[in-house]
Amino acid sequence: MAVSALGTRCSPGLVEDEWIAIDKFAKFTDLPSGAGAHRYLSATRLRELRPGDWAQQDAGSHSGEADNQSEWTDVQKKVIPWRHATPDADLELAFQDRAAKLGKAISHLIVVASLIDKPTNLGGLCRTCEVFGAAALVVGSLQCVSDKQFQQLSVSAEQWLPLVEVKPPQLAAYLRRKQAEGYTVIGVEQTARSTALTQYCFPERSLLLLGNEREGIPANLIQQLDVCVEIPQQGITRSLNVHVSGALLIWEYARQHLRRRGGTQA
Repeated sequence: MAVSALGTRCSPGLVEDEWIAIDKFAKFTDLPSGAGAHRYLSATRLRELRPGDWAQQDAGSHSGEADNQSEWTDVQKKVIPWRHATPDADLELAFQDRAAKLGKAISHLIVVASLIDKPTNLGGLCRTCEVFGAAALVVGSLQCVSDKQFQQLSVSAEQWLPLVEVKPPQLAAYLRRKQAEGYTVIGVEQTARSTALTQYCFPERSLLLLGNEREGIPANLIQQLDVCVEIPQQGITRSLNVHVSGALLIWEYARQHLRRRGGTQA
């Protein structure tokens, strides 16, 4: 079992914050205390250990009990996608199977982010759209996917989510075309006639238009929208980050349609 100063490394493709902390192995290996070497090869083999030896050992306690008996804590079950490595053959097949299954139950939600400038917002939206099964994310330029800031936020979601390029000058024509295809064009904006998100029922074919970080949705495009939806707010600040706003509406669309399909997570 290879151990480093940072911890064990299960795969050469793991980044630093995905390593297992070294103290998780100190109790059941021959790891010398205060080992200063960057790497240490332990003679102990993981297969020789009992599951309880290497399982999550962060234990809490029963407050107020005299014997302070320890208890197991809840742990994460999510999987963080790889960041610096190409998936191996088995993982590639697994994700192809996932994409095929998702395609059978894909939603009809299109998220249009062509007006958004910041790669961090685009990367976060890409991740959110993929997680909640949006049909596509529309961006102003497909070059955004090569941006490091985009990739840090998307964590590979762009590999599984259809991306469409529609430049800002082409948006009006694109919206008209989607309306002709039966989509309801929904703007995320505070206007004189906007509807509160808590009161809005999303049609199955919904297109969500997000505004620019500074200027929102241009007036000429607002006139083309079927409806504007705003998020009820309680604070003094009168706006949310565009990724946060988009994420709230994407989730609400997913929640409503999960419920309509009889989903258990609504």
